[in-house]
Amino acid sequence: MSKKNTLFKNTIYKSILSFVNIVVPLIIGPYIVRLLDVDLYGTYNRVYSEFQMFLAFASFGVYNYGIREISKVRDDKKKVSQLFSNLFFISLLSNLLVLIIYVIYSMLNSSGIATTIYLIMVIQIFANIFYIEFVNEALENYKFITIKSVITKIVYFVSLLLLVRKPDDIVMYSIIICLTVFLNNIISFIYAKNKIKFDFSSIKIKKYIKPLIAVLLITNIDLLFSQLDRVMLGKYVNDVSVTVYYIPYYIVSTLVSIPYSIIIVSIPRLSYLLKNGSKDEYQEKLNNSISSLLFIIVPICLGVFVVAKEVILLYAGDKYVNAIIPLMIACITRVFISLESIMNNLILYPNDLENRIVKISLGCGILNLILNYLLVLFNIFNPSTALITTGLSELLVFILHYRYSKKVLKINVSIFSKKNILYILLGILFIPMSLLIRMFNLGFLITLALIIIICCLTYFTVLYIKKDNNLMFILAKFLKKLDRSKG
Repeated sequence: MSKKNTLFKNTIYKSILSFVNIVVPLIIGPYIVRLLDVDLYGTYNRVYSEFQMFLAFASFGVYNYGIREISKVRDDKKKVSQLFSNLFFISLLSNLLVLIIYVIYSMLNSSGIATTIYLIMVIQIFANIFYIEFVNEALENYKFITIKSVITKIVYFVSLLLLVRKPDDIVMYSIIICLTVFLNNIISFIYAKNKIKFDFSSIKIKKYIKPLIAVLLITNIDLLFSQLDRVMLGKYVNDVSVTVYYIPYYIVSTLVSIPYSIIIVSIPRLSYLLKNGSKDEYQEKLNNSISSLLFIIVPICLGVFVVAKEVILLYAGDKYVNAIIPLMIACITRVFISLESIMNNLILYPNDLENRIVKISLGCGILNLILNYLLVLFNIFNPSTALITTGLSELLVFILHYRYSKKVLKINVSIFSKKNILYILLGILFIPMSLLIRMFNLGFLITLALIIIICCLTYFTVLYIKKDNNLMFILAKFLKKLDRSKG
């Protein structure tokens, strides 16, 4: 099977997984948000935001480092086994250390229901010991990952419907979330262990500490962006404001998980090409991945932007109407974040430029922190302004990385190619079209349906007329599959 077809199949599997990760939350999410008490759900989101800080350090960058490094040596079983064993052992130590610190923190800084939620989260840290999905990602076992994740999502979905039935069922909700994570991780661990044996004959912890710290900082710079926003909102505003911030962030993040699969499945292949292939081949794959990402992510983000009111009302109900503006802001900033993610994961990281990623992201993260404190000082800190400062900081990261890639690395990064600009212009066109439709006051559902249909038809019709290669590729694959099924 050709590498192109393999990459396409991997993207399909990853997209199926992402589709399930979209459908399940979009079905169960409104049920949970509407059912649970506003204050209790706010407490959960505040605790979870703080918990994720600890979880990031417990993970210690093993996942992302493992994907890149194992993908480089995946043809050598012995090296894969030794590297896997080293990373698992380091992960075990880091998770146990953070677990102790986390339990002490939770006992000293919480009370009431918050303490219970803090302690339930311990399950996730324990589950994180078995989070070795990086092996399956690096070896491109996306079929297994997809099947396993679909099964765990179904278990999660059914459990929530059966066991979370009252507004005060926040404890049961927390337990189900954590046990689902444990189930997902333990299945992956068992599968990987059947493929790769432990080899502790060459444990070299010191060798991996420095690069893992670098990856830890790179992959968790988000702690100085959206995570920082939520923690500060919980501290300086209230717990409910964390939910008002989290709902738009979660909706957009969930929807863009399908195009983000393009980035994820490209990392091992691009890392491999840099080590074993040619620069021209790397640049071709890189720009194809960038174009494919923007082809999907632009209409998603700008599409949700123009129907933000309807999305919030359908998803969260009248309780969270103040999340409409934050959702619109989150849609725009997500485009910036996506561009930054391209630079980090597909260019700088595969080129072993972790130090630069750390320096730039850390600097812009500190800038975001300063801006947030200025907002607090002037008493204008809220979910909307927090999203704006984060978006501006992420945009600055992208600009600095983009200039470096073009001028220093001499990589032909075609982010602003004609076809990518066309995607953006067509997405912007959604705004006047939606405003025109709203002028007719046709009612909630009819207006929503017309905006979606007309915007989609406009976007894909223009691209079809222009013979856009991304659209043509998808149509060709679809027609080929259709012909096979008929045959």
